[in-house]
Amino acid sequence: MATIDQANSQGSKITTALQVGSGVNIQELATSLSEAELSPKIESTQSKIEASETKISALAILKSGISRITTALSKLEDSSSLTTFSATSTDPSSVAAEPISGTAGIPGSYMVEVSQIAAPTRIISNVFSAESESLNGGTGFDLVVNQGPTPGVNSSVSVTNPTPSGVVDAINTANIGVSATLINKSAAVTENARVTFSDMTAGQSFTLAGITVSASAAVTASEVAASFANLAVGASTNSSTNLTASGTISGWTTEGADGTTVRFTSTTDGAGVADLAATSDADNLLSVATTQGVEDAWFISVSGETGLQNQFSMTSSPDLGFSAESNQLSAAQNAILSVNGVDSINRASNSISDVIPGFNLVLSDTHRSERQAATIVVGEDLSSLRDSLDEFVSSVNDFNTVLAEMEDPDNVDSDLGGALANDSSFVSLLRKQVKGLIDRESATASNSMSSFRDLGLSFQLSGSIEINETVYSDAVTNSLTDVRMMLTGSTDGQSRYDASDKGLALEAKSSLLDLIEKDGLLVNRTTNATRILESQQEALAALEERMSKAYERYIKQFAAMESIVQRSKSTGDYLEGQFKAMENMYSN
Repeated sequence: MATIDQANSQGSKITTALQVGSGVNIQELATSLSEAELSPKIESTQSKIEASETKISALAILKSGISRITTALSKLEDSSSLTTFSATSTDPSSVAAEPISGTAGIPGSYMVEVSQIAAPTRIISNVFSAESESLNGGTGFDLVVNQGPTPGVNSSVSVTNPTPSGVVDAINTANIGVSATLINKSAAVTENARVTFSDMTAGQSFTLAGITVSASAAVTASEVAASFANLAVGASTNSSTNLTASGTISGWTTEGADGTTVRFTSTTDGAGVADLAATSDADNLLSVATTQGVEDAWFISVSGETGLQNQFSMTSSPDLGFSAESNQLSAAQNAILSVNGVDSINRASNSISDVIPGFNLVLSDTHRSERQAATIVVGEDLSSLRDSLDEFVSSVNDFNTVLAEMEDPDNVDSDLGGALANDSSFVSLLRKQVKGLIDRESATASNSMSSFRDLGLSFQLSGSIEINETVYSDAVTNSLTDVRMMLTGSTDGQSRYDASDKGLALEAKSSLLDLIEKDGLLVNRTTNATRILESQQEALAALEERMSKAYERYIKQFAAMESIVQRSKSTGDYLEGQFKAMENMYSN
């Protein structure tokens, strides 16, 4: 509309300069009249929109504040996480204690003596020359695994690749609770050979590592050695006068020549290294000194899980040696320990989670006669409880501060000051809901612990919550079990929809969630405020449309008036001209 006004204003100025029309700025007049008619309503509507937007922002902040309080309460609703537990062992090399996440411990000292460590059945096969050695004449076969205490249960494992490697794969693929690995006991040693060459005369030749060398004239031993220096697999000899060579070196590499000697290294590790082959047509052309590689010794190692219940034996045809007594490395056995005088506690594993509440015992060694039993000391850290309570108090105090600012119509220091000044009943209801958390009675009250006040929480004259340190200290020192029952109902992960009694923290959280979730008070208020805002925005658009049309109407009316004035002025000018003409005629 500003652009139209500017254009029309320029047109009015041109009309005035030409001294035509009434001389009235009809655009300014039309604007003034249309604004006088509708601007008060528009300004009022704009003020209402601003108030609605401020209110919606205020409701969003209140919802966030309540959500923060519920988050703080969540940290007080589970028994296992209300406090934290730790344990120390006087003999961690034999037995250690690790906290179990999500479970509560019981502070105290526990005497633990380990007399036996849990172990699995471990067996090995007979020796094989290679991991790919053919078994059973290359024909597949079955392994029979008997598992569990006598008589046990038999499982059949089919070996379709009859090699040691294939046996390992078959056992592991069967997924029957035992695992296999292939182990080479031998150290992989590469064969070395030192070749000493002699002088050659014309016509002499020899073959070494796949290369045949012939002399066409006399050649010194050093020259022969130089021709074999620093050869890689697949290479031929270095060029040398009076020497011809055919073929390439195979299975060996060489180092630099040392006078008349060259060191050869086999490219094959472990067993199966063949001696350096050499032939000649004359005696003493070369001599070979070798160091044979160590032969491979492959074994299949099979083990199960710890505990008597997981013992097993294995047989096969062909016999791979699994049932030989000499190949039984260890028998399955349970861990045996005593805790606080309760002896002969048997467990299948060395990780035991059901003898000290909240902790997993990890057994590593036994306590022999010269060693005393270990003492596990379990302690409880209350700092997490206090931190959670402090967070709860802080969230409630911050919420009440913001609520007071929104309620105060004279507050100009906050962007949302006075945003809810006209909704005192709503503010009072919210304040009552939050304040009621401190006095709320727990459905799982225990002895003297029934509300947050029993933990020392109370409202001050300023409206903020404080914790009475004397009351709090007495509660957690002398009534911690009752505090836990009051806050958590001694439960973990309880649903707010559970029909059974809930701890105070979960009940309080649920009451606040009812305010900010679907159909909750804050949600409904926000929905209504949004609906009102949309209606106000539509009303503003309609008023602006009416103003535009009023302006156009005034322009049309004033344009018609200008036309009449212009016609009247033209008639006056004509008559004036006529009278002046007549006057001039008679004057002459």
